[in-house]
Amino acid sequence: MAVNRTILPRKGLIQPQHGLTGYEADQDANWALLDANVAFVSDLQHRDLGLNGVVSGFVLGVTPSLTPSLTPGVLYAQGVRYAPASPPVLGPAPANSTSYLFYNSSTGFYYQSSALGAAAGDALIGQVVTTAAVSAVTGATRLYGQLPVTATAAGNWTVAHLLGRPPVGAVIQMTSPGSIWFQRGVLWDATTLYLAASAAGVTAMIQLW
Repeated sequence: MAVNRTILPRKGLIQPQHGLTGYEADQDANWALLDANVAFVSDLQHRDLGLNGVVSGFVLGVTPSLTPSLTPGVLYAQGVRYAPASPPVLGPAPANSTSYLFYNSSTGFYYQSSALGAAAGDALIGQVVTTAAVSAVTGATRLYGQLPVTATAAGNWTVAHLLGRPPVGAVIQMTSPGSIWFQRGVLWDATTLYLAASAAGVTAMIQLW
């Protein structure tokens, strides 16, 4: 009798081997229930704190068609970890436009005209610019990633953070003489950081999560 070994998709739980007892259907149902509902610390952290986005990989690339290339990687959307072993299959981006590629844990990949997801918890992959083909791409800011910024002027200015959602937190780390700080009354929104600087050309790395 053949023995089949099944690894469940969500958490990698291994079902008991088949062909050894007469209770395979009950065992399968029990293990599928555990795989769907068991909570790991990573699930609680990302779901409860609203942390969604790319952790690593998922690098976009230009192509001679309207469909960008995309490497495998690790992301969280709706608090669920998604880490395909092979490059995901994408649909074409809208022609002659700037679009933003998102991932939803239930419906998959989609393009959006703004850098804010269509549903809470969607993960931003990056920006895709097209003509009759994909001409330019920009990856999203990673979870716990660093965003380099350069002040465009002394006083108030803004920069897109490319997280696909409002940041949970941010830390400014100066990389030049001078100072950069958040504007009084508003730190950020779903697409933008609101900053101020002591002089034009001052630089920093902003850690975001």
